[in-house]
Amino acid sequence: MLAAAPSWERQTLSSAAPFIDKANNEWSRAIVSGDPKRLSAPYSPNAVFIAPDGTAIHGKTGIRTMYARRPDGAKVLHATIRSDGRAAVDPDDVYEWGSAQMTVQRKGKQSYVVGRYLTVWHRSGKQWLITRNIAF
Repeated sequence: MLAAAPSWERQTLSSAAPFIDKANNEWSRAIVSGDPKRLSAPYSPNAVFIAPDGTAIHGKTGIRTMYARRPDGAKVLHATIRSDGRAAVDPDDVYEWGSAQMTVQRKGKQSYVVGRYLTVWHRSGKQWLITRNIAF
């Protein structure tokens, strides 16, 4: 039989959940509209985004720029994100993992893209911000 999670873990996950859920809901809409400000909003000033090819994008400003540089002719028609799990590693850090799906149109052709992610959320005062985001 598994033991119940310590109270600090439950409290940490409960505290982070509204920020994670909001960011995921915002991402689904903002990736379609191409709004780099909304896409980068949950990131800390010194966050790092690791792209599927291993490229590291540093800082909230760099991440905003990355989102603003959508490839020419590419349009996201629909997107969803699913958080598959979360773990509190200490009272100020939560790991979240899941997958994102998008229907993308390029040069008149549609493709379905699926990617997995691992995100590190850190408590900063009364809010939770992304400090690391790894896209696979």
